[in-house]
Amino acid sequence: MDVKSVSMLSVTAVVVLILSVLCQTVFSKPASTKVSRLSKYVKICKINDPQFDPCVNNAMKDIFKYAKTGIPEANIPIMEPFKIPEIDLSIFQALSPQILGSRQNADKFRAFARNVIIHHASELKINRIKTDMKEKKFNLNLNLPFLDIVGEYDVNLILFGLPIKSIGPLKSNVTDTNVECTLKGQLVTRKSDKYLLFDNIDIKVDFKDYNIIIENIFKKDQNLNRALNDMIKSQKMELKKLVMPMVEEIAGKMLLTMLNQIIGSLPYTEWFIVDED
Repeated sequence: MDVKSVSMLSVTAVVVLILSVLCQTVFSKPASTKVSRLSKYVKICKINDPQFDPCVNNAMKDIFKYAKTGIPEANIPIMEPFKIPEIDLSIFQALSPQILGSRQNADKFRAFARNVIIHHASELKINRIKTDMKEKKFNLNLNLPFLDIVGEYDVNLILFGLPIKSIGPLKSNVTDTNVECTLKGQLVTRKSDKYLLFDNIDIKVDFKDYNIIIENIFKKDQNLNRALNDMIKSQKMELKKLVMPMVEEIAGKMLLTMLNQIIGSLPYTEWFIVDED
């Protein structure tokens, strides 16, 4: 299991929330036959306003005031803390000789992070928002000063030549995370309504530092447990460089799936400004 990837994927899950807020709240307004469910929570921005992007920035700050409660009627989840039931890490099997020191049995290999809880995600700083509603494109640059992450691992693998089948706690924190993300979507028709679905994503994630502690993966040998965590600490920047491309690949897929589940729950005309002729 590449434990460093848990921190990376937790960061990208935070981006899902931010983009959800962006798409669901700040562009919506009462349509001719519908009343916006969001006007009581956030100022509604107008697409033809020259200050549209700054308006979006301010509106997102307003919506994050509801980080601890969410907005159920708009399908916006609780953001503080943010919970991820499961992250599948099986994609990292291909790097197992470099990361785990051993080749894996493909039939038995298992690596998951479960019950992941992320604290301080709502303390993000938005550096830039650019929107192109004609092209259905969204670009976001932001910084997360600090994330505190707890969860549990569930693995069946070979670690440095030793078979390991174990479940246990993991802890992590990530400092000074920078995220650059561009999403492009299109309108699809379901029955008589149109919905926005994203089908392309480009995401880059980087951060200054991170720490991970894995507890009791070697159930009967605390010396090996200490050695593993010491190795992660001493080689964490090398691990970061090694797994970054695969982390961003799985992060992109996770982002698209989660965001489309949220945005696709309501018609486009209920969430977005529709200019009148």
